[in-house]
Amino acid sequence: MDLPKRVEQHVSEKRSLTIIKDTLPESWVVREISERDYGVDLYVEIVEDDGLLRGDMIAIQLKSTKELKFKDGRIVLRGVKRSTLNYWLSLPVPVFVIMVCLKTRYSFWANIDSLNRQGAFAGKTKTVIVNIRRYDGCSIRGTQRFVYEYQKEKNWTIIENAIEKSLMLYNTLGPLVLMCRRKHDSERSSTTIQYLVNQHYEYFRILAKYLLGKDTEPIDIWYKKNHEHCKETKIESSPTLYMKIMKNMLSYMLRNYRDCIIVAYELVTQDQAHYFSERFPNLCTHLKYRPHTFLAEDWYARFHFDEYESETQFPELLYFKDFDELDDILPDIINT
Repeated sequence: MDLPKRVEQHVSEKRSLTIIKDTLPESWVVREISERDYGVDLYVEIVEDDGLLRGDMIAIQLKSTKELKFKDGRIVLRGVKRSTLNYWLSLPVPVFVIMVCLKTRYSFWANIDSLNRQGAFAGKTKTVIVNIRRYDGCSIRGTQRFVYEYQKEKNWTIIENAIEKSLMLYNTLGPLVLMCRRKHDSERSSTTIQYLVNQHYEYFRILAKYLLGKDTEPIDIWYKKNHEHCKETKIESSPTLYMKIMKNMLSYMLRNYRDCIIVAYELVTQDQAHYFSERFPNLCTHLKYRPHTFLAEDWYARFHFDEYESETQFPELLYFKDFDELDDILPDIINT
């Protein structure tokens, strides 16, 4: 008798969906898409411990195989249509591909937007390859990275703005530090200096969180410390920081901020060079012809510990001229 037969593909899809639902945190909302021919199978909404739905939505393309075989810590998903990729990149929410192993019930994910910025899909081929790392599994730790990657994609416009502005303005930080450190603790910061330092601090917090994975003190903490300092010393309150607090604020941020700039610099000039050359061509041109020599190892000696006073007697002049003393040895110091 001629009867309908349930095809293996439908069985695999059902099993992989069940595995994903069992793997992701129970509090998350998994919404199935009835039409799956356009590159998205699920929308997953991340829900935090307080149970509030904040619209933290991720689009998921679900793939499955009987058994996953890694090579050099990666599995390769081939034959993804470029039209599908273009659709993913046009969506207003981040897109992740999740590969499920039906044999082990393990699953692994790839962040499509991040791979695109790295140039993984460069070219004009009709299909593209998606590399999925063993490191990015849907374990407890892997899910934490999954959420971190989502947050980075959700805030990417803010992040890339901080990358551009910090790289273009980082050479102003040294003179600012010098001018502040040469002031007496009892002096107040000028409004202009306070504004410039606050801008750097804002970029520092964004980049530290999303490039280094580090949480930092909000800027309000330093204004609170300034208020407490005024009460303890019985000095006049001030809307700008006294230099004693300003110096502590700068010391707190400088080391990690410098590390942030190094990571950002490598993203723009190496890891995601193609993306940034299209997104911020002027930034890339400036960095090509004026590399960040002030990231060299002597940055702290020069600007923080003030060991080059004969060369930095007038730090305000460093705002307006190119620092070219190290041009002869640029290749040796650019990425120190």
